Amino acid sequence: MTTTQRHAEVAGAGFAGLTVAIALARRGWSVRVHEQSDEVRDFGAGILIWRNAMMSLDAIGLADQIRAHATEPTYYATSLNGAEPTTELGGYPYWAITRPRLHAIMAHAARDAGVKIVTSSRAVGADPDGVLRLEDGSSYRADLVVGADGAGSLVRNSLPAFVQERKKYKDGVVRVLVPRSPEFAGAEWDSVIDYWTLEPDAMRILYVPCGPETVYMGMMAETTNERASRIPIDPVVWSERFPHLAPLIVSAEHAVGPRHDGYQTNRVAPWSTDRVVLVGDSAHAMCPALGQGASVGIVNAVALAHTLDEFDDLSEGLRTWESRERAMTDAAQARSAYMAETRTLAKGAGFTPEVMETANFVSVAISPEIEAQYPVPEVNRSW
Repeated sequence: MTTTQRHAEVAGAGFAGLTVAIALARRGWSVRVHEQSDEVRDFGAGILIWRNAMMSLDAIGLADQIRAHATEPTYYATSLNGAEPTTELGGYPYWAITRPRLHAIMAHAARDAGVKIVTSSRAVGADPDGVLRLEDGSSYRADLVVGADGAGSLVRNSLPAFVQERKKYKDGVVRVLVPRSPEFAGAEWDSVIDYWTLEPDAMRILYVPCGPETVYMGMMAETTNERASRIPIDPVVWSERFPHLAPLIVSAEHAVGPRHDGYQTNRVAPWSTDRVVLVGDSAHAMCPALGQGASVGIVNAVALAHTLDEFDDLSEGLRTWESRERAMTDAAQARSAYMAETRTLAKGAGFTPEVMETANFVSVAISPEIEAQYPVPEVNRSW
């Protein structure tokens, strides 16, 4: 390894951007992160941190903090048209946390690691030889430019070397955080519960407890269903389909910071060109049907820092990193797309050994000691 300090300029202070910034800084890099918003924050929703991501977060020292603020669901249950729920993933290591809480933990850890975070700083492109260009006309040279600026990445779009394959799907999701009212305080509500109706059209509410006071709801509907895709939430149309969740749905109408996202896949190849690399949604946006978009981005970001630490030659390190992570990531995108198109999760028993390959993936950055802390129940093994 080189003894000269390397420098990285990172576009985007989302989960992938902050993860790669922390991982690089803790390996001796100087890192500056550019965030286009006027403050470092994430919108009001929840997130599932799967085993693959938690091991990676453990590798950069964040697991204990996350566990302190997250909920470990008892199981994952699925109910179609009001039927008795089928249960899966009992004892499987995964966690639910609000996105704002996870983001705050990461931002604090980044600053503690020496990362400089600059707000109101919008990246609009990059040059392959390692220059990040900003909207105000300024530019910054680095050993490595990281495009972590999301599915609409301007860093990625500025470079023809990044070839994209895009596909949109007919579903979309509104994500909200709501207070956990007394009706949902019992132990039976400490699990992730996936409620579906498929007639006359598909609608879904993914109920995720993020602690004793907060529930995350992912409210999926076909984008042609205008009432179900509205922000603020239309409580009437949702309560008609899911009357047992009416108290939560009514409060969702007044949720702070809801957002609607259409389902899409964007496969990009390669993930790097010269001194520019993509991580997170800028490299591999995927449908949320599998719930692995953020987790895969976190895994890839930590593995990137680990792999670059092995090589003096940056190009060799980037090629090796992509070769290690590409198959897992492509498979996750394909599975999430298939699940979105077929809605297989509505039938229950959806977490087959093949589906669990993503959650069970162990990157090169994970030591045997860390992996041993996250045992997988026999029924959920994919080997």
